[in-house]
Formats: sequence, C-alpha cells, structure tokens
Amino acid sequence: MISPTSMSEPMTADLGALGRQPAAHDARRNWELAAFAVLFALTMPAVKVHAGIDIRIGQLALAGVFALALIRDLHRQTVAWGPLLAVTGLGLLLSGMSVLSTYPKVKEMTFLVKYVVVFPTAFYLGLRLLTLAGAERLIRVIEVTLAAACLLSLFLHMHPVPLLVHERPAYLSDGLKGPFWEQGELAFSVGLFLVASLALRLEYGLRPRRAWLHGLLYGLALGCALASYNKTIWIALIGACMAAAVLYRGGNRFGDVARVWAKRLAVIAVVGGVLLAAYNAWLPGDEKLVTQQMLENKWQNERGAALRLTWDLIGDAPVLGHGFGFVEAYFGTYPTDIIGLGSGVAQIFNSYLDLWLSEGLVGFVYALGLLAAVLSTRSLVSVMVVAYLFVFANFNPVAQHEYYHLFLGLALGAAAAVRTGRCGG
Repeated sequence: MISPTSMSEPMTADLGALGRQPAAHDARRNWELAAFAVLFALTMPAVKVHAGIDIRIGQLALAGVFALALIRDLHRQTVAWGPLLAVTGLGLLLSGMSVLSTYPKVKEMTFLVKYVVVFPTAFYLGLRLLTLAGAERLIRVIEVTLAAACLLSLFLHMHPVPLLVHERPAYLSDGLKGPFWEQGELAFSVGLFLVASLALRLEYGLRPRRAWLHGLLYGLALGCALASYNKTIWIALIGACMAAAVLYRGGNRFGDVARVWAKRLAVIAVVGGVLLAAYNAWLPGDEKLVTQQMLENKWQNERGAALRLTWDLIGDAPVLGHGFGFVEAYFGTYPTDIIGLGSGVAQIFNSYLDLWLSEGLVGFVYALGLLAAVLSTRSLVSVMVVAYLFVFANFNPVAQHEYYHLFLGLALGAAAAVRTGRCGG
C-alpha cells in the first residue's frame, strides 16, 4: 500500500525542481548581460573614467563582474583556486622582479597593476563565463558584441565621436579602427571573436538558427578586418584553422562532426589565402596590402630593426630582464621612422620577446607556459584560440590586452566543460 507521504515526496521534489528552473534561467540571463557588458566595454579602450587616474570603462566592467563571479563562487564553494592563484602568483613574481630591477623604467606601475590584478581577473572571468552563462548564451554574447563592434567602427569611421575615438597621426589612420587604439587592435579583436564563435559552435554542436544571418555576420567581420589594412589577422586566421585540422582530436559526442569541420576549415583557410593573394596582386601598386618593398622596409627600418636591437638588449639581462616600462624608457628617444618605435610606445611588436626583454627568461617561460597549459587540453576552442593568439602576438603586442587573457581563460573553461560533458546551456 502506498502511503500519502510516499506520494507527496516525488510531487514535492518535482515542484522544487520546477521552482529552480526559472531561477536558473534568470541567473543565466543575468550573467549573459554581464558578459556582454564586459566584452563590449573592452571594445572601447578610449573611453575612460577620471578618478584621480584614468581608468578604462572596460577595466571597470571587468573588475565589477569578476567581483560578482568570485562572490558567487565563494558562496557556493566553487572557486577555481588553482588557475586563479597560479596566474596571480606569477604576476606577483614578475612584478617583484621588475621592482628590483635597476634599469630605467617608465609607467612601471601600469604594468604591475595589469599583471597582479587585471590579467588574473580577466583570465578567471573568462574561465567561469561558460559555466555561468551557458554555452549558447555566451556564443550569442560573443556574436552580438562582434556585430556591435563592427557596426560602431564603421559608424565612427564616417562620423568620428571624440569621446569614443583615439586620435592617431594622419599617416597611421588610413585603415578602419573604430573605438580601438589602432587598426591592429580592431583586427585582433574581430578575428578573436570570429574564431571563438566558430570554435564554440562546432565544439558544442550548436548550429545557428539562421545560417544566412551568421554568414552575413562573418562577412561583415572579415570586411572590417580587410578595411583595417592589418596583415597579421589573415596569417592568424589561417594558422588557427590549420591548427584545428592538425591538433584537434575530439572530446565529446560532437567530436566526429567537429573533426570533419576542422579539416574543412583547413581547406577553407588555404583557399582563402590564395584568394587574398590574388586580390592583393589585383590591387593597384599604391593600394596593395603587401609589397616586397614594404616588407624590405619593415625589416630594415622598422620592426626588423627593433627586433634586432631587442635581441641585443635581451643578451644584456637574459634571465632577470630589465623590468616593466624599460621599453618606453629606452626606445622613447628613437625616431619612429627609423626603428618603428618611439615616444609613448610601451611594447615592442613581438609580445613574447617583449616579455623576455622586460622580465627575462622567467617572463618568456610564463607567457609560453600559459599558452601551453591551455593548448594541452586539446579542445577545439583551446586549439583554435591559442593558435590565433600565438600567431598574432608574434607580430603585434596583443598579449598586453585584456582580451588575450580573457579568451585564454574561456578556452580553458571550454575544455573543462567538454571533459565534464556540459556542452549545452
């Protein structure tokens, strides 16, 4: 005989589950909005709040949402202490080495704050966003932010708004750059969002409901990248697609489909590279994306000269480095047209050599070790994001950008979600 008590228990449990579902839905929607606030605010580095010192609104949004995520994780005892303490501890180590350095430095405190506070914050938040918002919602945030950044960049190119635009010298302002500091930063962010969107959808088997709309979005992103006149993005995108075909091994129920698409991406990348080369050859001489004369000039008088001098300087302090802020202190006296660096330039073009120059072999190992730790997970997201970041950072100082660390954290979080089977949401 079934007692009334035994009948009421499942009913009570079912009612409890029904009550929790709307609450979970609302929580994920709130985290989706919070993720958008961070990602979009970071696309506007020129917008700052004056509070004794200038603070970017993107960094404020990052700190605020990180605080909320950490409070939630502390309450639920789900803090990812390992990654958080590792990145923060390494940041403290590098900062201590910099403070002890006796070489001349400019704006050292800016770097110390970044490595001890901003970068660990970005990395941890990226690690947790997938769990907090859910895969489908986070993909939507990434794609909406990508569309908003592209459309805003086009608008600002035609109608500059002083509050949103960082003014650059005329000879550096030919390409599309929108609210970013420069064209290369726009291209870097657009490509990173594009890679993350594509990899997440393939990894989790989340096909777009309107394929034509996504085709339009990706076309808009690639068009903005082309209009930025940045060359590195194409090498980085091809590198990310090739890495997917070579390194990805699958890790969930969508692995077989993702592996097929990884090979297709490699073919698409090769075909795209050929078409891009043909387009470059078709352009008039003064409008070409790349020319032999341009490459020779960069090697002799710009990036090549800076890299050769950097290598000599690394030899002076190969283990401990010269400290954060040394690059601007040393290169600030060089005419820009001779060496490609000058007053106000805080990093050299190669992010990893830059960190080696500043923080010695310890900094170099830290930078590559962080990439290797994420890449070792071998999820599609980690492979494509790490490959893209690595290629881009060898030609541009993007490792100092919050997006670099945020998306590394996201890639690590995506790999963890694959291992635990949490591929939906």
